[in-house]
Amino acid sequence: MKKFICIGLFFNAAIIFSQDKMVRHQINEEISYEVPSSFVLMSSGVRKQKYVSAREPLAMHSSMDREVDLGVNWNQMQWMDGEEETIYGFYKASIQSMFDEVEFIQDEIKEVNGKKFIVFEFISSLKSENAFSETKSSRNYTYIQYTSYNNQVLLFNFGCKARLMNQWQPVAAEIMNSVKVKEQ
Repeated sequence: MKKFICIGLFFNAAIIFSQDKMVRHQINEEISYEVPSSFVLMSSGVRKQKYVSAREPLAMHSSMDREVDLGVNWNQMQWMDGEEETIYGFYKASIQSMFDEVEFIQDEIKEVNGKKFIVFEFISSLKSENAFSETKSSRNYTYIQYTSYNNQVLLFNFGCKARLMNQWQPVAAEIMNSVKVKEQ
């Protein structure tokens, strides 16, 4: 009986997500991407509770259940077109140093809608240990891509728990492949 309930829930979720159409979100005249229509823009209060950042992101979206997030942000690091190989190595090393384990699914420089992006899709593990709790481990799925925009770094970051990866990986790919960035 439990198997039938689990299968039923899976198919209901699959139907809901397959019917969730994509809508274009415009940051400005030069930056846009598609996001599931069921995603909501994260309020400043929710974002501050969930993420620590000195810089206000350009946009933060979340699924209705708040288990999946999509962020669009920028970094003041200088980046000129043509420097992808150098910056690729910097970001890959940075990702690897942030987690205990990283399993890359995609790890490349590719063109999306006429613009070069550094793309990392991976599952990460992070073990936390402190004096007040037992050792805990979290596994997450992340799809992140970076590009130059007005000589700075523009990044798109999709993330969820690794247990949700099979359900959300195709959506993440659709979002990332829909990104359009034009220089001013």
